[in-house]
Amino acid sequence: MLSHSADWTHVLRPAAHRDSRVVVFPHAGAGAERCASVLAGLPDSVEVVGVTLPGRERRASLAPRTTLTAAVSGVRRELSALAPAPTVFYGHSLGGLLALAVAHAGGGRCDGLVVSCSRPGARSLPRPRHPDAAAELAEIFALHRLPADALHDPSLSPARQVLAHDLALARHALHAVEPLRLTVPLTALAGTDDPLVPLGELPLWARFTSGPFRQRRAQGGHFFPFTPNGQGVVLEELLASLTAAHAADVVRGSARGLLASSPSR
Repeated sequence: MLSHSADWTHVLRPAAHRDSRVVVFPHAGAGAERCASVLAGLPDSVEVVGVTLPGRERRASLAPRTTLTAAVSGVRRELSALAPAPTVFYGHSLGGLLALAVAHAGGGRCDGLVVSCSRPGARSLPRPRHPDAAAELAEIFALHRLPADALHDPSLSPARQVLAHDLALARHALHAVEPLRLTVPLTALAGTDDPLVPLGELPLWARFTSGPFRQRRAQGGHFFPFTPNGQGVVLEELLASLTAAHAADVVRGSARGLLASSPSR
């Protein structure tokens, strides 16, 4: 896959003898390269594919504006073109919502979802003091020390402009994912000292799948996966999810073999 600025995805780490794949969806304000170090400890047989929104890293020449529909459609199209392999989606913060939306849309193969420090839909939001969308977005901006008019403030640095547009996308995604339901295993991770995603919200992720659900707390704040201890937690959960994906793949293969060998009536 070419790392062209028009591409939503690219291979962060190829695998010469690929037996599985992790697709990583980064947090607001960041690109896929930000997550490369977190996933560096995965086995060499795991291919790592990263999702990058416009306006950063290899897509820095593009305006940072996008919509959830455009992002999901673009990522889905590119992942669907990949060779089949047991695949786990991993999303951090905003990335967790995007991963959920792409998995539900049928973005290629998704055998498991792991999210960290991600709010489980709009139901998890505090009751807004002002119910309209602009006021809700202003409250989200305030949590990240951005002005209420951040989307139109030319004085902001490029990095802060990217963050503002990503947070606007996150606000929309929080509402858009509410009716979505998966059937694959889902693991939700939270930092014990995360000021943005309270620990009490973690169980709310269970409603997004009819499959197995697991939750785990890790020492640290909103960016705990980027600490040595947090990286270990994320790797453990991704490996567990990949193992389950492989096991399910074997079962499906055996079932297909039995059906193929059964005499026709």
